[in-house]
Amino acid sequence: MKILRKIILILLAILIIAVAVPFIYFQTLRPQYSGEIKLPGLKGETKVFFDTCGIPHIYAKNEEDAFFALGYVHAQDRLFQMEMLRRVASGRLSEILGKDLLEIDCFFCTLGIADHAKESEKLFMNGNSEPYQKLALAYLDGINQYVENGKTPLEFTLIGIPKEKFTPLDLYLISGYMSYSFSLTMRTEPIVTRVKQKLGDKYLKDLLPGYQFTDGNKNILASNKTGVLQSPKTPEGWEGILPVAPWLGSNSWVVAAKKTKSGKVLFCNDTHIGYSQPSVWYEAHLESPEISLYGNFLAGFPFPLIGHNRFAAVGLTMFENDDMDLFRERENPENENQVWQNDHWENLTLKEETVKIKNAKDTIIKIKISRHGPIVNSVVKDISASEKDPVSAWWIFTKFPSKTLQAAYLFSHAKKIDDVRLAASMVHAPGLNIMYGDADGNIGWWAAAKLAKRPAHIESKIILDGASGKDEPLGYYDFSENPKSENPSSGFVFSANSQPDSLADGCLYPGYYVNDQRANLIINHLSSDKSWDADQMKTMITEVTSDAYPKWIK
Repeated sequence: MKILRKIILILLAILIIAVAVPFIYFQTLRPQYSGEIKLPGLKGETKVFFDTCGIPHIYAKNEEDAFFALGYVHAQDRLFQMEMLRRVASGRLSEILGKDLLEIDCFFCTLGIADHAKESEKLFMNGNSEPYQKLALAYLDGINQYVENGKTPLEFTLIGIPKEKFTPLDLYLISGYMSYSFSLTMRTEPIVTRVKQKLGDKYLKDLLPGYQFTDGNKNILASNKTGVLQSPKTPEGWEGILPVAPWLGSNSWVVAAKKTKSGKVLFCNDTHIGYSQPSVWYEAHLESPEISLYGNFLAGFPFPLIGHNRFAAVGLTMFENDDMDLFRERENPENENQVWQNDHWENLTLKEETVKIKNAKDTIIKIKISRHGPIVNSVVKDISASEKDPVSAWWIFTKFPSKTLQAAYLFSHAKKIDDVRLAASMVHAPGLNIMYGDADGNIGWWAAAKLAKRPAHIESKIILDGASGKDEPLGYYDFSENPKSENPSSGFVFSANSQPDSLADGCLYPGYYVNDQRANLIINHLSSDKSWDADQMKTMITEVTSDAYPKWIK
């Protein structure tokens, strides 16, 4: 009996140790939400309070310290998420996750986000004199203080990778991945092209019905240029294995003072991003003598894309414009490194990228780049399966250096409507609907993107002719010609991923817009004589009844 009792006690002790040791270990890895930390780099005392939702409220004696502290707490909560974002954009996932991620790495290496990020960093983060540079560098210093001195997140230990410092290049890698994540071209255009080739234009038109809707004030045109044809955000259904969440569409509306009970502007923004752990957004509040800012930040990016200061609120939804075209090239049968351009053979640019793979030999990928962009047959199965000729990807994002940092800085530091209009003009990709309201009673919406002028005969959702020169872009619209609305007589502006107003020349810009169901609901609500308050806004944004589905099922 004594022996049995001893055995039971020993087993119980082992069980307690087995539970207690991991529990104690995991507790040591928890972010620090109280106490005092001495951090080299801070100029003055900075206080951070975490509320019951885990949101940091940062109080600093100067703005640089506020962003330094933001970088530190952002890293202690989201360092592994930041790591994944910069790796996916630069094609470095296989290095830590193995050969299963090689296909994704090859794709992003070919797409050229890393090269574009290096170009943008060289142009815009080559000093520390501009306000956006100072704050971005302070934010990075805060991240790197945690990288050097903070606890190592469990994911790094499990995978067996070291923490690496963050640089200005990573800011552009992260925003570059964000820009690509909204594109539908790689999956949709090969499918649409096959439908056209096999079933003809008549069948294709049934899938791409064009219709228009406009309210009496012409506040926004909500038509559907893509009809029922929708597709995943990334090639090959990668959402299941990508270590970062996909982005989806959104709703937003801003109501002018004349339509509210308080006599003040009411602002509403709902980004439809898929649930994930951790969340895509990181909510934070910063206070210093220079700024009072509350916003939603991307992991590894210093300025919020949605938020407000004491004067203005700024938000966004996806414009859904088509900013990527695929071009079918004609290869020289005697030289595979040349393609036809109008009347002569043109040399392709050749480059090699080395992809490191965990527990395997490095892979060297050979990339060919035409005047349109990289040849993507080898990295997009839908294209390689259906196209014998080389197909290149022309992407507006890589055609211009990124001013996302400058734009986001201006959004968060706006002191007048002109600041946000200027910031919106700096966004070239991805296309965004910038939503705005301020303490002076102004409301606004701008379609922010660099929009290409395509020849009139072009249907941008099929693979274009890259050899003849007939399908080439003709230039770009000036931002002043983009769809927009400032202080309309209707008393509200909104966006819901539907086809916006025409450009200044009367053209409707092609895109992957959704149908006008949500747009109609918003218009119907806000066009009423109701005087709005915040509670009514909450009821409206959580509405789950569709006025379209009952009609569709009849």
